[in-house]
Amino acid sequence: MELAQVSRAAESALLAGEPEEAAHLARLALLRLPRHLASYERVIRAAWTLKRWQEGEDWARRLLQADPGNAVAWRSLAYAVEQKGMLAAARPIWRRAFQSHPYDPAIRDGLARTHLEESSPLRLDSAALASLYLRAGRWGHAAQACQRLVQAEPKRLDFQVNWMVASWQQGSREQAYRLARHLTQQSPQVLMAWVVLAALGNVDDRALARSPMQTMDPDGEFVQGWLRIPWDRGQTLLRVTLGEAALLARFDPQLDEAGRQPPSSR
Repeated sequence: MELAQVSRAAESALLAGEPEEAAHLARLALLRLPRHLASYERVIRAAWTLKRWQEGEDWARRLLQADPGNAVAWRSLAYAVEQKGMLAAARPIWRRAFQSHPYDPAIRDGLARTHLEESSPLRLDSAALASLYLRAGRWGHAAQACQRLVQAEPKRLDFQVNWMVASWQQGSREQAYRLARHLTQQSPQVLMAWVVLAALGNVDDRALARSPMQTMDPDGEFVQGWLRIPWDRGQTLLRVTLGEAALLARFDPQLDEAGRQPPSSR
């Protein structure tokens, strides 16, 4: 069974409004790949739908270690803290979520709800604008904006990661490589730092990056979603039981109940 098939079935379950099954399928992948970031994100999305706020918070904190600007994780964390009645603590977390994805409806609602005293809480600040540049693939604008953000707040890990990725994609290879080397040494759990190091470095860099990339994103699905460009790293195979294969077949019409592709679809 390919990891991509498990991921596709979990995503289909989420879209079909069956979050329990989606979470079960995501955990199926996590049993084999405990640091698979795309499955982290699906578990968080399922927990959000199921209103299991503590579970969402736990997984969000794990995901943010590897992807410090992840909007799904920040949204889940913000709402979980708000639900505990910790409004003062929730406000800056909602702000971080908004900076990561300014037009997500749930994030905008959360920010407005927790900032009633502000006249215009949804005003785009420089960090939100930089995120919009990244999401649109406007790499030159994003690199300039993120550089200014890092200069203003050098401890913000998400700003550093965004600057690195934007620099890489716009062709500033030396700058991106320096940032990647720094991040892999200071924050070795951050996936995109290893991706950039592998893309721009020498054979030793690629060897160092192989293990973290293989454990966090072996088939490239998470990076492809991050960059919004094709990023296929080939197939990753998983062993599944017959019962698991039957569940997968419910959400992936390309599979039979033994987890095989029918001959006509090969």
